[in-house]
Amino acid sequence: MLNRGGRRGGRPGKTLGKAGYGVLILTALMCLALAIMLSVSIGIAGGGFKTLLQTVVLGDNSSNLGRIMLEMRLPRALAACLTGAAFALAGAIMQGITRNPLADAGLLGINAGAGFAVALGAVLWPSLSSLGTMLTAFGGAALAVLLVYGLGMGKQKSGAIRLILAGAAVGAFLTALSQGVGLTFGLSKDLSFWNSGSLAGISWAQLNIAAPWIAAAGVAGLLLAGRLSILALGEESAAGLGVNVGALRLTGLGVVLVLAGASVSLAGGISFLGLIIPHMARLLVGADYRKILPLSALLGGMLLVLSDVAARMINAPFDTPVGALVSVIGVPFFLVLTYRKKGAL
Repeated sequence: MLNRGGRRGGRPGKTLGKAGYGVLILTALMCLALAIMLSVSIGIAGGGFKTLLQTVVLGDNSSNLGRIMLEMRLPRALAACLTGAAFALAGAIMQGITRNPLADAGLLGINAGAGFAVALGAVLWPSLSSLGTMLTAFGGAALAVLLVYGLGMGKQKSGAIRLILAGAAVGAFLTALSQGVGLTFGLSKDLSFWNSGSLAGISWAQLNIAAPWIAAAGVAGLLLAGRLSILALGEESAAGLGVNVGALRLTGLGVVLVLAGASVSLAGGISFLGLIIPHMARLLVGADYRKILPLSALLGGMLLVLSDVAARMINAPFDTPVGALVSVIGVPFFLVLTYRKKGAL
């Protein structure tokens, strides 16, 4: 079922057949559903799958525990699923349009840009709505992209390391500005926790605003999969096969901005998720983006849901920033990946 091929120029090292891929997707869906059920059924107030069944499936929320599950845990679990899928999908698309294995919305400063814009918006417009916060995050993400590519792209094509360095510089700069805003206006504690990534206090109202944006951008991203697979063969080959490379990259970047902006406005900055998950997906299905993107979304959602469960339980009843837990996994992965790729960068 697995066929080995070349490793360079975007050609797949492994290709998973349709039947095997279908089984893999079904398994990932089941694991994601179980992770969400686990998230809703576990908490310091108690729980269990029996109460979960009565509350969510049968609609019985007469007990206090049932209301906690329905009004607090369920929207939080669904938000973790959506934002995890969005960050992972954004990372996979970024890696596809840049042909850069180290590309990620967090590493390239996009999350920091969205976070800075949200911090500034909280000061300038204290009563800003959830939709306004999200639109502000979109603007900050776009600003970060312009800065990163302005620094990372010269007259010649930049290497991956130069782009990552530009992203690190821009991300650090915008994060410092966010912290400065927080210290000046007495928001440092809230912004520090939020910038580390947190799903605490997510409400149905916030989820209802962010979900359509993430879903629409996710569908748009999935529609790019075939052309991203062609682009992986090289720009000249893609152009020869009828792909408008410039339009593809512009569209992909727009999708990434919406995914990252909506996710950051909902859950704060969570780095490395978009770096880890696409590489895990490639190990399982090969280099075909038609398979990588859907699997990345499912794995990203599952990882963030489980990470959020751990974040709630590590120091209960207090929340540990979920972004910190993801970084514990992501930093070593990034270092190993950089070491393995250094000869090709």
